Amino acid sequence: MNKLLPIIIAIVLTACSSTATSTQYYQLPDSAFKLPRKHSQTVGINIVLSEPLKSNSLLYQTDEYTLHFAQKNMWAAPLNEALAATFANKLNRISSLNYLPKSQTNGSNLTIYLDRFQGTYRGETEISGYAQWSNGTRRAFSVNTPQQGDGYGAMLDSLNAGLETAAQQIAQ
Repeated sequence: MNKLLPIIIAIVLTACSSTATSTQYYQLPDSAFKLPRKHSQTVGINIVLSEPLKSNSLLYQTDEYTLHFAQKNMWAAPLNEALAATFANKLNRISSLNYLPKSQTNGSNLTIYLDRFQGTYRGETEISGYAQWSNGTRRAFSVNTPQQGDGYGAMLDSLNAGLETAAQQIAQ
């Protein structure tokens, strides 16, 4: 039996290590920028993230005071770039202006400051911040969207729906 023990331990350790979860990478559903067909004034979108949002990890609020950075659930691209493309796509569908990610324009600018972009323990996602145009005009937005189901995929669906509402609040 003593000779079999190391072999059994090796088999168990191999089985346990092969079941470890690998890192998952996520992207927002609307983050592939689509060039608008309109011929009007061009507005470049720049995204400024609060410090907790600058991480590559998805963010989840576990209670009233605590933010959790996912260890194996990461953004596939820098969040500020994905959000610039997503906001541009959503604003292009509801506005007569041409919105482009900042790196693609030299026209007017819209800077969107985000302080919250996360799932929460309350079963909803939260997006908040404000938008500021080149002329200094500001518009705050705050969106809480119910999350349908569990997991990061459901969280991203909810965040995407919240971005739709945030874009509407910005465009008003």
